[in-house]
Amino acid sequence: MNVKQSVIAMSCAVLLAGCQSVSATGTRTLATFSVDNTQCYDRKAQSSYFAVDSHHHFQPFRGDAVPFDKLVTWAERVGVVFINVYGIGQTYERKPDCFGERGCYSQLISPSIQNDFKNASNYLKYGADNVHITLSMTFADLHKPETILPKMALLEDEFGDLFRWMGEVNLVKAAHFGNGHQAVDKETIAKWQPFMAVLEEKRIPLALHADLGDNNTPLKYLPLLEEVLKRYPENDIIWMHMGISKELSQIDPELHINTMERLFSQYKNLKADLSWRILYDYYFSDPKIQGQYVEFINAHAERFLPGSDFVASKSKRFFDYLEEVDINSRILASLDDNAFRRIALGQNYFSLLDLPYRAPEICIITSP
Repeated sequence: MNVKQSVIAMSCAVLLAGCQSVSATGTRTLATFSVDNTQCYDRKAQSSYFAVDSHHHFQPFRGDAVPFDKLVTWAERVGVVFINVYGIGQTYERKPDCFGERGCYSQLISPSIQNDFKNASNYLKYGADNVHITLSMTFADLHKPETILPKMALLEDEFGDLFRWMGEVNLVKAAHFGNGHQAVDKETIAKWQPFMAVLEEKRIPLALHADLGDNNTPLKYLPLLEEVLKRYPENDIIWMHMGISKELSQIDPELHINTMERLFSQYKNLKADLSWRILYDYYFSDPKIQGQYVEFINAHAERFLPGSDFVASKSKRFFDYLEEVDINSRILASLDDNAFRRIALGQNYFSLLDLPYRAPEICIITSP
């Protein structure tokens, strides 16, 4: 290990208890996931971090972002070689005739296509030779479904078929109730049919932020998610954060798991992502609770995707991203080999998007 790597590793150890050495995580390449690769993946010797960051916001809620090429480099350094690039669809509104950043934003949020244009333009400008990029449409205003297809057509006219994902878009996000956001009602969900039909035809998944409830009423918003799943059974739906939020920090894990068990049983089109550190902070960090979730995830390994939910505000640094990757990967180390291969090594992601990649098989280590 050279001096630079030693400094990185020491900084990592100071920043995060148990964080992996960056030099150890950065050995994965796209070739590792080639369909022709015959080498197995040694979990004892190789990284337990996810290789696919399926939930990465390259744009912040307001202000400037970390440069695109720098974010790609950060991913390479921690061994992330597939990124699902989100903008943020609901951004804070700028005050008219106000210049700069300080004091120029109101507290209201509104959907905007600007971040999708920024991400696609940056991708075309900088590329990503060593990392596979998927671009996601984050502009969709689910309250105004009639606006979605025209904007999808606008992106297609400008960028061809670069956008292969839609989300993260808000069905219900209590954290933004004070910023002008409201839950989408069932009557409006019924009006999604035109754009959902196009997503189905093009095999574009829809990633929904759909709070399950709050601490007073843990399943308060569940009927809204189920309305989507019932009406659009042929669309791939990705449920962000398994429905957990800061407003739902105290749900009984048994109730949460049983609810998800029922949803997975009833709705074959439902998948969930394991992104956002609140899952670790509120639930997975408790060994007893983590064991319950590990058993559940192992049993439904084909239904989960990994991610950081990193928001690339200009003030962020490499170790901020490393921390989010580390925290959001910790539960992955406890999964069985099948679940680890499907989730951490990306087989679920490749299958969902029909990508020409394959997660390596896990090495079978026999005792001498």
